[in-house]
Amino acid sequence: MNKKHIQQMTGSLLRRTAAQPAAKYLAPHRALLRRWLEEENFLQRFAPLFDGTRLSCAAVLSLCREELERLSPCPEEGWLAYAYGFARGGLFPEQFPDTGREVYGAGASFFLALLQVLFDAERAALPMDPMWDLDLLREEELEGSAHQDGYRLFLRACQREYVYELMRLGLEVTPWRTLEHIAGVHHVAVSVARDLKRAGVPIDLPLVSAAAAGHDIGKFGCRPGERVPYLHYYYTDLWFRSRHMEDVGYVAANHSVWDLELDYLSAESLALIYADFRVKQDRGSDGREVTRISTLTDAFDVILHKLDNVTNEKRTRYTFVYTKLRDFERYMVRMGVDVTLSGRAGAPLPQPDAALMEPAQAMEALRMLGVEHNVALMSRLTGQRSFAGLLEQARGETDWRRLRACLGVLESYSVYLGHAQKVQTLSFLYELLMHREGDIRRQSAALMGEIIARFHAGYVKESPDGCAPDGREEADLVQWRLYLAKLIRPDRKLMAQHRRWIGFTLKMVVNSVLEKCPAERRGLFLQEFLRYYRRPERLEDETAFQLLETATALPVEVLADRQRYDLLFFAQALASRKDVTVRTAAVLLLDYLRPAISTQDVLLGALREVDCAGCPSLALLREEAMGEITGRGKPPALPREAVSEIFLDNLKAATPWILKEVNIRLLTRLAREGDGSLLHIATHLTNLVKVSDRVTVRHAAGAALLSMAPLLSAEERNEVAVELCRGLEIGQQEFAKYIPGYLGRFCLWLPPVQLEEVLSELEESLCASNARVASAALDAVGVIYEEYDTYRVRFPEGDAAYRRRRERLLGLLLRGLAGFRPQVRQEALFVLGRHVFGSEVLGVHEKRRAFLLTQKRLLSLLQQEQGDELTFYYRAAMLGRLYRFLTEQELLRGGFRFEAPRPVAFFPGTFDPFTLSHKGIVRAIRDLGYEVLLAIDEFSWSKKTQPHRVRRRLASLSTADEFHVSIFPENFPVNIANPEDLAALRALFPGREVAIVAGSDVVAGASCYRAEPRENSIHGFDHIIFRRDQGGRDPHDYSAITGRVVELHLPTHLEEISSTRIREAIDQGRDVSNLVDPVAQEFIYLHGLYLREPQDKPLLQLEELELQRCLELDRETEDALRATVLAAHPEPEALWGALKRFGDHLCILRRGGTALGFASFRCLESKQLFSRLGNARLSAFIRQETGGRVLVISGIYVPKGPAQLDLCQLLLTEVLTLALRQEFTFALFCPVEATVAYVREILTLQGFVTAPITDHGQELLTVDMRRPIVLTRNIETTIKAPLRANPRVLAAVSAAHRRLQRALTEMYPGCLVLSMSAGLVYQRLLRRIAACNGVPPHPVEPRVLGECICVPFGKILRGVAVPNTVTKTLHTDKVYEPDLSSFSVEAYPNYSPLADQVRTIHAFGRPVILVDDMLHDGKRIRAIAPLLTETGTQVRQVLVGYLTGMGRDTMEQLGYPVDGIYYLPNLRLRFVESTLYPFIGGDTVRRSEPMAGGLHPAVNRIFPYASPDLSEDCADGSTYRLSLVCLENARDILLTLETEYRALYARNLTLSRLGEAVILPLCPDKGSCMSYDLNRAASAYLDNDIEMLRRLQANFKIVIGG
Repeated sequence: MNKKHIQQMTGSLLRRTAAQPAAKYLAPHRALLRRWLEEENFLQRFAPLFDGTRLSCAAVLSLCREELERLSPCPEEGWLAYAYGFARGGLFPEQFPDTGREVYGAGASFFLALLQVLFDAERAALPMDPMWDLDLLREEELEGSAHQDGYRLFLRACQREYVYELMRLGLEVTPWRTLEHIAGVHHVAVSVARDLKRAGVPIDLPLVSAAAAGHDIGKFGCRPGERVPYLHYYYTDLWFRSRHMEDVGYVAANHSVWDLELDYLSAESLALIYADFRVKQDRGSDGREVTRISTLTDAFDVILHKLDNVTNEKRTRYTFVYTKLRDFERYMVRMGVDVTLSGRAGAPLPQPDAALMEPAQAMEALRMLGVEHNVALMSRLTGQRSFAGLLEQARGETDWRRLRACLGVLESYSVYLGHAQKVQTLSFLYELLMHREGDIRRQSAALMGEIIARFHAGYVKESPDGCAPDGREEADLVQWRLYLAKLIRPDRKLMAQHRRWIGFTLKMVVNSVLEKCPAERRGLFLQEFLRYYRRPERLEDETAFQLLETATALPVEVLADRQRYDLLFFAQALASRKDVTVRTAAVLLLDYLRPAISTQDVLLGALREVDCAGCPSLALLREEAMGEITGRGKPPALPREAVSEIFLDNLKAATPWILKEVNIRLLTRLAREGDGSLLHIATHLTNLVKVSDRVTVRHAAGAALLSMAPLLSAEERNEVAVELCRGLEIGQQEFAKYIPGYLGRFCLWLPPVQLEEVLSELEESLCASNARVASAALDAVGVIYEEYDTYRVRFPEGDAAYRRRRERLLGLLLRGLAGFRPQVRQEALFVLGRHVFGSEVLGVHEKRRAFLLTQKRLLSLLQQEQGDELTFYYRAAMLGRLYRFLTEQELLRGGFRFEAPRPVAFFPGTFDPFTLSHKGIVRAIRDLGYEVLLAIDEFSWSKKTQPHRVRRRLASLSTADEFHVSIFPENFPVNIANPEDLAALRALFPGREVAIVAGSDVVAGASCYRAEPRENSIHGFDHIIFRRDQGGRDPHDYSAITGRVVELHLPTHLEEISSTRIREAIDQGRDVSNLVDPVAQEFIYLHGLYLREPQDKPLLQLEELELQRCLELDRETEDALRATVLAAHPEPEALWGALKRFGDHLCILRRGGTALGFASFRCLESKQLFSRLGNARLSAFIRQETGGRVLVISGIYVPKGPAQLDLCQLLLTEVLTLALRQEFTFALFCPVEATVAYVREILTLQGFVTAPITDHGQELLTVDMRRPIVLTRNIETTIKAPLRANPRVLAAVSAAHRRLQRALTEMYPGCLVLSMSAGLVYQRLLRRIAACNGVPPHPVEPRVLGECICVPFGKILRGVAVPNTVTKTLHTDKVYEPDLSSFSVEAYPNYSPLADQVRTIHAFGRPVILVDDMLHDGKRIRAIAPLLTETGTQVRQVLVGYLTGMGRDTMEQLGYPVDGIYYLPNLRLRFVESTLYPFIGGDTVRRSEPMAGGLHPAVNRIFPYASPDLSEDCADGSTYRLSLVCLENARDILLTLETEYRALYARNLTLSRLGEAVILPLCPDKGSCMSYDLNRAASAYLDNDIEMLRRLQANFKIVIGG
């Protein structure tokens, strides 16, 4: 140690001795300490101890004993033992009161402070030892943690109380190696937590570190004789609570392996328990403790041998918790965590697609998904702040389904809540007792009771004998008293309706408390409640009624005799009240108590005293009860008029609900006795279930209906079931949601034929457009599935029929899970969790069978779409129940035995869309014993298909209810013409047969079957061939196939289904449910798919338009132009002579050899200026502005006509780009004759401005070409046929383009605005592509394809094919973050990820020609270049419309050959016209929620949607004008489209149908809280946006200028 280091240590020691608690003892010795440390160089004497080994406390003591004894006399037990005890007393003063602290405290404090400084120096000098050192977190690791302040508080407490020094002393004065265990646990826990954090798992590092470092601090609080293994949890909790670190202490104190018995644990708790489990201590050969980090398996055996009183039950419990730890470790390994602690953490392991998994793999993946969701769920719920946020979110929730999910989470999580959180939750649940939904009130009441009853449940550890009572012990009774008062006597300030709702839930809360509370405390809870029955005369009628009604729900067997009689006298006292509901409730209570009361005379007397005047139902009820007491047999029959009156009363809203319940009871008795019309009564009860305004009445009617079911005939049952099914379609959810439970149970009384009819009706409801109806149908299916075993007893059937119906029901549930409506998916998750895997009714055998049938499909669907926060909660709840089921099966039944895997049937196709014909094929193949894999391929490149993921979703929706059918993964493209792909396919399924599924037409016509057989080629595979009409060709010639062939024949009605029929029907808005699955039909219409969509890509046509550069003005050219372009010119000879005299060149625009116009120009060097211009002042001006190089345009000549401006634009653009390619930077319009208006207009639109000098009085126009603005005109390519060719639409597009040009010229006056026609670029690209591929640029017959594949990778050539060239678009998109802070190049919405698209292109096995409209900064090509390299895809050429200097540099860096139609050395800005127009184009914005109607959220970089992406030197106010022009242009184009669409199809072009007119419709993103009305027109929204923009006009100059 050098002098500087000694000085630093001296300062540190002085500071620590001056701080509390050391200062309390050392203050009188301050001067002495300073003299020792500063003058006598005290710390230098310890330098020899730093010899590369660990410091010994005894060695330190030997060097400072003299100083210690000058501070305090030597304790009897010696300084080491005393310092150890002194530190323990600091941690737990109540446990270890030390009367000698005033005597020895100074010496002990100085010694501990000295050890602290020396151990800090040791830590800096020696490498970290995980068994001795705590690898504490770095400051940057604390950022973003909710517990960072608590972590710092923990570290300060540990330093102030000498915790580490205590543990080091303990190694020397006790036989225990506590430090090694704590340090080892901290090392393991923090190591895995860091790796999890890096993998993106939500885990709080400070919480893990603090909890791990303090998890066994309670061992130092255990007194001699106490059982440390059992009591240290208590003392750990005590230490943290007393220092106000409850959150950390909650995790630290609950690290027992038995804590894993809880279903939900946070990642922090799991990491700590996992670490504590692995770090174990054994006895060495010398009998001393030895600490080691074991594997999980070894640790299991160690702990098992240490457990006390191991019984089979305890072993099973222990194995269960070990299994949870094992799964957590497997999850960590999947996430790339280094569980070997060797420092080799990696990336998360890639997981195979569910379709490719073996059953055991799928089960393991589902278990891991369960662990993942548990971790994610707990990360949302742990901590006071996030928990309070959850409650606040739930308070503001209006959707009862969302509230149900939140309550479900609280129900599962309630055992994990701290006391403060439980108090918060009770307050929240009490508020929900006033919710308008009866189900929410009931669920909240039940949960309230459970929380109160289990207020101390969960993390209660053994307490030491004689410890001070915890003030929380009586908290459950305190809360019970509080909420009893609130329930029985609600605040008078509340609305009367709310007070009644609260009162009605009293029964549910009391029932829940008595059912869930510990048996030994039930009497205390009951005693508190029964106090309210002591003074009946003081009770108001409403309160009396609630108490009477609640008493009928009390379990009589738990009541003492005295309590039963108290209730009897309570009812007797209230039976004389005027209120009929009170009297009725009193009679019901007396009748309820009858079996438990031995003195029947008292009961009979009480009943006789009841006044039944004016209430026939009450009189009948009393007579029935009295008859039961007197034993006179059958109660009096109900008069016919009484039955009619009951029916009428039950339908009246004014009839009290309790009387309706009595009426239902009487009707049920009547039905059982065979009196009256059973069907009439059953129909009446059905109506009550459907429409009663009281939940209790609905449930009473439903229960009565079920009890009547055996009495009804089959026909009568069918009528009732049909009525209940119709009830599902009630629009109001508050009524329909109560029907499924009773419908499901009632259906199980129907004979098989009628049951099948009801199931078909429920299947139709599942496909309904109303998500509420579909959800209710799912609930009914879930109930039928859960209780279906009873059906076998009532209607014996063969095993095959029983299994078939079981599978049908299960398939319907999976169909709901595959649904595209979030509400339906959520309900399916709820039903699968509650009624299948978490059911207490369904037998284990059926659960196992359900799992074996659904596991792969479950996994696939759960991974398919994450959904919103609510879906997450539903998914987490379902996975939690599934995980528990799987764990129980592993422990109790040895897991699952999976059947031998089926052979594979690989079924490739575009499936655009997936039809009922395809489904028939799939079923037929599946029934042959195959596992069918549907491969939605991308190799039919000439077809204009829907995006890959849309077709994939349609196939998934259509086959969701089919077992042994999967969708092949999209990241594994298989081209059946590529033997390498087929070899890879076969390798995926070792030991299994792989057959190819194909149509007979494919076998007859596909080139791969005509090719010569090769190794792994298609010829050697087994085939399953379905016959199709071959148009006279022999469909049976399969001689090219050497593998086994199975031929299938489809029914005629399925054979006739075709994509063409489907598209035609969709265009006309007809029902297509006989062509595609009904759910798929809903999806198609909801998202506007296949509307006005051709089946094949149109071929890019080569137009006859061409531009020719003429350098010599010969006679032939003169004659041709004079006969066409100059035919109407007044002096063609003079013009031609002037052009020849100046030596100008011509650019001639021709169509089919006929000249349409020409431009005259000359590119001049400095020395040529005067000879060409003949004006010295003008030549000097140009040299001053440009350095001398200039493009001189002397004229543009186009005959008058409707296309005059457009043709003039083409000529001018061509001339300007020619000059730019030669790097000319200035253009001058110097006409040889007077400027005509149309020429001046077109020049002005390109940015030309009047020059400050004239030429002999002739106006001159100039433009700066150094940094041009490029505007791509492409609106025509974004509009669908036939509207894109409509003259009025084209006129609107042209007018809009000119307005946009004018707005751009105002932004940078004098700067060139280069307008590029996408059509002309397409034509020139077509020629270049054809030349590069060695094929003609026009279609030829028969078609002969070139060897290359054309791959457009931007917004060009989408949806078209290049003649004679395989054309496959790489669908890329610029995707912005919601705040527009950044963007990335990704796959276009609904297309496969870019990596998968590139794999598909590679599978074609052809060299690639990459095509884009422009190459400047190269962001798109930089995104795909690594993917091309990774797959080994050969890029032969990159062709672009506009190539800039920066773009050329980029290609040199990437090593790709590049060529462009136009070359632009430099660029100021680039605009694509469509991206500026809302609803027509734009850039995608990332949103988690998809939009309806096939629309996608997008941003147009104009106001008011976003700040335009422009440089700061643009003219003031020009951004406002540009934005306004873009909005008005988009509106005008859309208005024209809407008008012409209406004229064509006699319907309005609304947002829901915008995809019929616009190829890729987009909606301006306005945040996740705003939605569009799909029944309104896009132009209406643009009018609104224009209005919003105009509000900002006054401030725009300030904003831009500022």
